[in-house]
Amino acid sequence: MLTSRLTFQGHDTFLCRTSWLKKGYDFAQANGGFNDADAVVRLGVGKNMVTAIRYWLRAFGLANENDELLPVAHELLAAIGGRDPYVEDEATVWYLHYLLVRTGRASLYHFVFNELRKEGFSFNRAQLRQFIVRKCAERGYAINENTLDSDLTVLLRSYAPSGKSDRAGKLDIEEESTGLLQDLGLLTISHDDEGTARYHIENLERPELPWPVVLRVILEHPDWSDNISFNDLEVAPDSPGLVFALNSAGLFTKIEEMMARYPNAIIYSSTAGNRVLTLKRELLDVASIMQEHYGPQIAAAY
Repeated sequence: MLTSRLTFQGHDTFLCRTSWLKKGYDFAQANGGFNDADAVVRLGVGKNMVTAIRYWLRAFGLANENDELLPVAHELLAAIGGRDPYVEDEATVWYLHYLLVRTGRASLYHFVFNELRKEGFSFNRAQLRQFIVRKCAERGYAINENTLDSDLTVLLRSYAPSGKSDRAGKLDIEEESTGLLQDLGLLTISHDDEGTARYHIENLERPELPWPVVLRVILEHPDWSDNISFNDLEVAPDSPGLVFALNSAGLFTKIEEMMARYPNAIIYSSTAGNRVLTLKRELLDVASIMQEHYGPQIAAAY
C-alpha cells in the first residue's frame, strides 16, 4: 500500500543485514533511543548504521515513525514467544519482503514489485531510473537525482545474488554476503556484450515459498473479501503474484496446498473461465496457519 507521501533514502546506503532487525528490535524493546548518545555502543555498530537500522525497522513495518514496535515485530522477533527471533527461517524472510513492499515506507520497493513488473520482468538501471522518475512526476513529486541513485543501488544490492553487483570498485564482502533478502532469489543479473548489467525479476513457480506465507498475505490484504478472482491474486497491488513473482502455475500450486490443509475453508472454482478463490474466514486463523510452518509458539507477554 503506497502512502501519499513518497519516501526515498534514509538507509545511509546500507542494505539491511540479516542481524539488524533483531538487533534493532532488542534495542527498542529495551527502551533504547536511536538518537541517544549511547546508541552506538549499545547497538555495537557505527553511527550511520544506527540510522540505517532505525530506517529498516520502519521500512519493514516493524516500528512506526515514533520507533514504537508494532505487533508483528513481537510476533516474529521476541526472544520468548517470537516465531523466528534470529530470522533463520526462509518463510520469515519472504514475509518480511512482503511487508517491505506492502508497508510503502520505502517507496521504491512498492514501485518495483507492484508497478514496474507489470511493464516487464527485465530492465537495466537506466530503465529503472526512468520509470521511477516518471512515477514520481505523476504524483507531483520532484525527486533528487543523487537520492534516487543511492536508493536504486541499495535496492539492487539488497536482492542481487550474494557477491554480484554492478557497482564500480570493491565490494564490501561482509555486507554483500549478509544481506537479508539476497537468498530469496527474486532478482538475477545478466550482462550484455558491453558489460552493462540487466536485472530480471521473473515470474516463477517458486516451490521454496511456503504456502502458509501466501495464505497469510491473502488473508491480510485490506481490499479483498471472501471471494477473490485469480486475476487479482496474480496482478492486483500487493498480490502474491506480484510481490512474490509467482507465475500462474506456482500460484495455483500454492492454492492446492492450502485447500489440501483446509478443505472446508478454502474453495477454488472455475466457471466459464472465471476463476475464483473463496475463503471461509471464520475457519481461518493467521496464528494457526503460521503454526503449520513454525510449530507452536511459547506464550509471552510483550
